[in-house]
Amino acid sequence: MTLKELKLDIIDEITFSGSLPFKIPEKEIERIINNARRYFYDYWRYALQKQHLILPHAIFTTPQFQRQRGIILPDCVQYVHECKECKGSSIFGSIDRDLGDQKFVGSELFLTPFMGEALVYRVAMFSFLDITKNLTIDTVAYDYNHTNHFLQILGRTPKVPLWLMVSKKVEDEFLFENELFQRYVRAKSKIRVHEMLSVVDFQLPGGFKYNYAEMSKVAHDELQVIKDTIEGENTPDFLIVENY
Repeated sequence: MTLKELKLDIIDEITFSGSLPFKIPEKEIERIINNARRYFYDYWRYALQKQHLILPHAIFTTPQFQRQRGIILPDCVQYVHECKECKGSSIFGSIDRDLGDQKFVGSELFLTPFMGEALVYRVAMFSFLDITKNLTIDTVAYDYNHTNHFLQILGRTPKVPLWLMVSKKVEDEFLFENELFQRYVRAKSKIRVHEMLSVVDFQLPGGFKYNYAEMSKVAHDELQVIKDTIEGENTPDFLIVENY
């Protein structure tokens, strides 16, 4: 759905497909849509898409980076989840077979699971692998501000290209097509109609008076349902268990 189609849909919703003679200006509708976009990007997980982003090493040798120790990412990047150096062909960042991931995979495939001495050997193997991971660490400390899209490198300066796991904003046409987003902007538009008509005592031809307060009440209830739906869908992907 394009921006023009969404605006027409909002106007049809407000005017009951032309049954009522008033509507809010298109400029105000565009402002409502832009505010809704920012709200959904900040609070709704399905308005974002996970993407991989590779930063060439040449970026970290520029005077701009050395002055601020940071770079400006594209506007479509909302969050940065991981920041690692691209080195080695192993999950441990090493090409040494004695310290690589081959033993990690082999212990899973060939060790007898959780029985007797094999269990002791498994614990020892995993302990050494943890130590190896700490010695060959490839993560880089960072801080990202999604307001100005500034990625600041807090740790060491990367010596190789940098890999980022980011959350990218979905394209507008896909967000506008979403039923939850459409309900949200419709409800916001109805609230704005109530605020506009409550300033003056507006009457329809024939002396009929429009009950804009009822429209506002329905819109507020709809808005609360949408916010509850968004909060319910933003469930965590992990579980923390604490023993006291």
